[in-house]
Amino acid sequence: MFNFFLFIFLSSIFLLNSFGFGSNIYPLRFVLPISALYIFLSIVLKLFRDKKRIQISNELNVLFLVFSYIFFHTICVTCYRYIVESVSYDVVDILNFIVLIVFVFVLIAYAVVDKVKMKQNVLLCTKIFYLLYTAFAFFEIIYGIHLPTSNLFDAEEWLKNIPTVVYYNSNDFAAIFTIMFIYLFSEYQIKNGNRFSIFVVLAVLIHFFILYKTQSRLSMVVLFIFLLYKHPKPIIYSTFLLLIFLFFQGFYSDNISVIQFVDNLFELKQDLTFGERNSTGVRFSLYKHAIMSVFENWGFGYGVNASASYYESIMDPNLFHITNPHSFIFELLINSGLVSTFLYVGLNAFLIITNWINQNENLIVQIIMFNLLLFSSSSSLFLWPIYLFLIVYVIDTIIYH
Repeated sequence: MFNFFLFIFLSSIFLLNSFGFGSNIYPLRFVLPISALYIFLSIVLKLFRDKKRIQISNELNVLFLVFSYIFFHTICVTCYRYIVESVSYDVVDILNFIVLIVFVFVLIAYAVVDKVKMKQNVLLCTKIFYLLYTAFAFFEIIYGIHLPTSNLFDAEEWLKNIPTVVYYNSNDFAAIFTIMFIYLFSEYQIKNGNRFSIFVVLAVLIHFFILYKTQSRLSMVVLFIFLLYKHPKPIIYSTFLLLIFLFFQGFYSDNISVIQFVDNLFELKQDLTFGERNSTGVRFSLYKHAIMSVFENWGFGYGVNASASYYESIMDPNLFHITNPHSFIFELLINSGLVSTFLYVGLNAFLIITNWINQNENLIVQIIMFNLLLFSSSSSLFLWPIYLFLIVYVIDTIIYH
């Protein structure tokens, strides 16, 4: 029963708010109460019927305390600003935040009951949904059809070949998709040593091709650095093969496709070198104002999902009307304040130091890449998979101790 309920729960996480009824009734909202009840009863039965002691590791305790404070602080700030300053908050955001609180604590509870089974189920579910994401991404690239939850659902024809899968935009998809790849690649490396088979080379090429189509430049750079660090020579060969494939794709396509291919490469070069599109410059402006928010609210934050309204209130032409923080850390800073941000950074530092003491280099690299990729997603607060992978890193830290 544990495996069944956990697998359904994990599946609902990877489905996000797709395949639901409207924007507020989606699989996780159906599954979460059932999962919460099941895991609560499991803990009660272990304690009182089976007379078993449940030992909680230091890592899970730290995780629980960090998120307990973040949630408590954010709710208090939200209530204060609503009651005292008459600041209104979107009801949908409040409901999603309540779901997030229950969701994170249910994840921790599953890990407390059985860490090993949870890791096995996460690995299996990640494999299944990585393949499903890949298949649906190619479907979107070929046919230009998106789910209603995508911001490209009614997009212009020239934008329709950009994959978003079950996510709102391509940046969010690329970030989670790459986190999944890094996790699966690391597990493969642990199991098979440093072998870099033809199958893995093919998987790398396919993944880079999908990232190229998403136009998520930071995800491409982070994954390239990760793979180059892990396997320098094979990655150099893979990159060469990918460039040849992209060249022939443009060469054998019609003139419009060739022009678009060249334009995409030119835009990629511009973005990475502070060029005309200047997405990097926009990010620096976003991060600058996120840091300035500390001085404007005494470091307490603005409350539940207030980052969008905060950026809307700033009259800075360098933002180009962008209201997504493009960083989980800075989103946390604006919403939940300075202490919550320090605690989150401290949690990651704690995991890295613990794994450094345990000589677990593989997990250290994963945690670093995970946090770098969260600078790629537009808004990470309600991206459910990021909390799943964070707790997976905690579980792996315990298991490989």
